[in-house]
Amino acid sequence: MKKLMIVLVVLMVTVSAAFADRVVSADSLPQTAKDLIAQYFPGKSVMYAEADFNEYEVNLNDGTEIQFSGKGEWEEIKCYTGVPEALLNAAAVSYAKQQYPDAVIIQAEKDWRSIELKLSNRMELYFDANGNFLGMKYDD
Repeated sequence: MKKLMIVLVVLMVTVSAAFADRVVSADSLPQTAKDLIAQYFPGKSVMYAEADFNEYEVNLNDGTEIQFSGKGEWEEIKCYTGVPEALLNAAAVSYAKQQYPDAVIIQAEKDWRSIELKLSNRMELYFDANGNFLGMKYDD
């Protein structure tokens, strides 16, 4: 019984270590991610990159945080100077600018079915994958 417990503990530690975040170099990011950073964040460099199972989290030297899928497609971007609008759905950006012209999009999150934009005025706007407005809330 004691041996079984030891084996289980060792197995759990090994499995958790295998799935833990690990620091990676900027060169080991998928090419799609490297291209996106070069194109939309010119002059910025990767300060820290981390791989977790099938995702990457990247911090740039200006404080921007980007989460990428395993293929290098962005899933979430936090940029307090403003997320580059060219990366976002044009209809969603148009709605945000029309409704809140003085606000900046500081965070964007997307998946296959929805888009969420967080603005500098603390509003959160929700859209479907096509950029059709679904709703909003104030982030207090």
